[in-house]
Amino acid sequence: MSRALKIYLILFAVLIAVMIAIDLSREKPLDWSPTYYLDGKKPLDLYVMDREIDHLFNGSVVRYDKNPFEYFQPQDSLDVKKETYLFIREYAYIDDALVNKMLHAVRQGSTLFIASDGFTPYLTDTLRTSCEYASLQNSVGFTAKPGERDSLRLSFSKEEWSGEEYSYSPVFGQYVFLEADTASATALGYMEFQDETKYINFMEFSFGEGKIILHNQPVIFSNFSLLSNEALQEYAERVLSYLPDQPVVWFVQSQQHSSNSGNTPLNVVFEYPALRMTWLVFLYGLIVFMVFTAKRKQRVVPIIKPLQNTTVEFAQTIGNLYFQEGDISDITQEKIIYFMDRVRRTYHIDTQLEGEELANRVCLKSGKDPGLVKEIFFLIKQIRRRGECDKEQLVQLSTLIDQFWNED
Repeated sequence: MSRALKIYLILFAVLIAVMIAIDLSREKPLDWSPTYYLDGKKPLDLYVMDREIDHLFNGSVVRYDKNPFEYFQPQDSLDVKKETYLFIREYAYIDDALVNKMLHAVRQGSTLFIASDGFTPYLTDTLRTSCEYASLQNSVGFTAKPGERDSLRLSFSKEEWSGEEYSYSPVFGQYVFLEADTASATALGYMEFQDETKYINFMEFSFGEGKIILHNQPVIFSNFSLLSNEALQEYAERVLSYLPDQPVVWFVQSQQHSSNSGNTPLNVVFEYPALRMTWLVFLYGLIVFMVFTAKRKQRVVPIIKPLQNTTVEFAQTIGNLYFQEGDISDITQEKIIYFMDRVRRTYHIDTQLEGEELANRVCLKSGKDPGLVKEIFFLIKQIRRRGECDKEQLVQLSTLIDQFWNED
């Protein structure tokens, strides 16, 4: 080994040691992303909840980390076990087919409990309830430290607990219940913001022989809430006390089995900042070493033509498929669904509202031309009422929607 190479290796080792020392000495920022992983230890994960829930239900909790549809698929429609189905997530998106299977089980005596900052529209429509995002004053975003954001007070409607309030900060959930069918729905709890606006946030719905319980603050079951405030521990226990004495099937999300992370050694290296930096320094150092030592020993690199971008051809193929089928109505319905979904995500508007009220809300929140907005929703209403449309209406609708999104 040459003397120059020894010097390089010594400098490389010193550099790695200095970087590790700097990384160990700096303050690690907290990750406040609401992942709600069962095995995660970030503030908004469920590691503590996973350790305590068995004591609350006498060990009758089954954790199911696969697609919930696979759990309900093999069940005989005539013989459904009475169980409690538990979801704790930031947004529990459940497709229509799965909702129908769960409602079938609830109708026969099971219980569905969902704690989420947002519920599937198909489920809320079935329960005949209305939900909407409540605006928060003085919010400074998820990057703020605890205590710098808005706080709220939680309470129960139960008579023996009616005088007790539970405060917590920061506020993450803004999804509230505005109205419901009083014949089947019962308000179990409320949330009150600093400006003294009060909303229902905890509801129970009778459905057949079973019931459905919805709560809009999954954060109360997180590591942050259960470890930072003993009162919130009591609140979480009282919320779960509304569940009946049945076996619990908890549909969980696991960090280890998440689609965003794998089990390869390289993923483990990139999970920790110190290992990630060491790996990158080693890789870049190896590249520099190869550049200065290989010189012109390598062969001539052949020219390889890059792969062609076939996105346009793919779009043309899909367009030709629709054109050959000749189903104008199907294309129109897909375009309407995509438009409503983008409006709901962009402006946080409940698109289940009817007619003029929905158009007025879109006008107020988007600042778009009122005449254009009303023309779009009038055309959508006509198409939905007829259940079909012709080519001219599709072109007109597409032109209006493009004009809506391109308008400044």
